[in-house]
Amino acid sequence: MHAAEASVLEAPAATAVTVIPLGAALGAEVKGVDVADGIGEAQFQAVRDALHRHAVIVLRNQHLSPADQIAFSKRLGPMRISFYNRYAVPDHPELTVVSNIVEDGRAIGIADAGMLWHTDASYLRQPDMYTLLYSLEIPHEGGKAIGDTMFVNAAAAYEALPDADKRALEGVRAVHSFTHHLEKKRLLGNLKRAPLTEAQKKETPDVDHPVVRTHPVTGRKCLFVTEGHTASIVGLPEDESAALLERLWAHLKNPAFIYRHNWRVGDLVVWDNCTAHHLAVFDYGDRRRRLYRAGIAGEVPV
Repeated sequence: MHAAEASVLEAPAATAVTVIPLGAALGAEVKGVDVADGIGEAQFQAVRDALHRHAVIVLRNQHLSPADQIAFSKRLGPMRISFYNRYAVPDHPELTVVSNIVEDGRAIGIADAGMLWHTDASYLRQPDMYTLLYSLEIPHEGGKAIGDTMFVNAAAAYEALPDADKRALEGVRAVHSFTHHLEKKRLLGNLKRAPLTEAQKKETPDVDHPVVRTHPVTGRKCLFVTEGHTASIVGLPEDESAALLERLWAHLKNPAFIYRHNWRVGDLVVWDNCTAHHLAVFDYGDRRRRLYRAGIAGEVPV
């Protein structure tokens, strides 16, 4: 479907869901859905279908309580409570605060979320399948919202590889590591969260996943290595591993595969972590930014 076209995924006029593509590679706005008001099963399936078709969907002008966001999230699958629960929404451990706001000398949320390209919780044996991020405060500069989030279509990136590269990557696995992720952020000077406790380190041992994983719903193959969490290629010498990862990351960052989301207050953005990798653009300094995040547990990548 061309980016300028729209489709109506549900026929009844009172509950019609209209999907308007936002980018050539991925991303779509879904209209006609009021999450807080409750949506029927047919309407929900239209939303889910749009998510799998476009990898990232945007539902604007939502007015959600934490309970509303949790109820909608659970319709996509079992929620994963983050081990970073010190940043949970008060009384709602299912939701994590993503924010740079400091109150009474204490950070209310994770301030460095997404500063490297990644896919959520790839450092777990069962990474997150979906993420739902709801915006409550968005910073502005010169009348324009800043603090965008960029998304890349890892399925399109895989499909654009030469056939020789596709064959070479068959059966190859890569190590994903949360401790590597934090150390990389520290070396880059943008680690802004509390250090892991010993118990948290035990909860997040390094894991390995296929470099090319298959989407459990669409069947598309997706590149599954990220500069945020992928530490090495299994079985390769360090220099060869680093060179291959750098080449794949550079390929993924091709602008042809990217959609950049400019936030508004009330946006509920939902993405598929198998197809889409993402990066938060940190250009807002100490201007207030606050969003609530929900993660939906996925399957072991294959």
